[in-house]
Amino acid sequence: MRLTQLRSFHAVATTGSFTAAAQRLHVSQPTVTTQVG
Repeated sequence: MRLTQLRSFHAVATTGSFTAAAQRLHVSQPTVTTQVG
Protein backbone atom coordinates (compact mmCIF):
# COMPACT_ATOMS: atom_id res chain seq x y z
CA MET A 1 0.00 0.00 0.00
CA ARG A 2 1.30 3.40 -0.93
CA LEU A 3 1.08 6.48 1.25
CA THR A 4 -1.21 8.19 -1.27
CA GLN A 5 -3.63 5.26 -1.04
CA LEU A 6 -3.62 5.46 2.74
CA ARG A 7 -4.22 9.21 2.65
CA SER A 8 -7.15 8.71 0.31
CA PHE A 9 -8.63 5.98 2.50
CA HIS A 10 -8.26 8.13 5.61
CA ALA A 11 -9.84 11.14 3.90
CA VAL A 12 -12.84 9.05 2.78
CA ALA A 13 -13.21 7.57 6.27
CA THR A 14 -13.09 10.94 8.02
CA THR A 15 -15.30 12.84 5.57
CA GLY A 16 -17.68 9.99 4.80
CA SER A 17 -17.65 10.89 1.13
CA PHE A 18 -15.45 10.24 -1.88
CA THR A 19 -16.29 13.67 -3.27
CA ALA A 20 -15.45 15.49 -0.04
CA ALA A 21 -12.25 13.48 0.28
CA ALA A 22 -11.24 14.44 -3.25
CA GLN A 23 -11.86 18.11 -2.51
CA ARG A 24 -9.81 17.85 0.69
CA LEU A 25 -6.92 16.16 -1.14
CA HIS A 26 -7.15 18.47 -4.20
CA VAL A 27 -7.56 15.58 -6.63
CA SER A 28 -10.43 14.31 -8.77
CA GLN A 29 -13.07 12.01 -7.33
CA PRO A 30 -12.21 9.13 -9.73
CA THR A 31 -8.60 9.30 -8.50
CA VAL A 32 -9.72 8.83 -4.90
CA THR A 33 -12.02 5.99 -5.88
CA THR A 34 -9.20 4.21 -7.71
CA GLN A 35 -6.73 4.67 -4.86
CA VAL A 36 -9.17 3.34 -2.27
CA GLY A 37 -10.20 0.44 -4.49
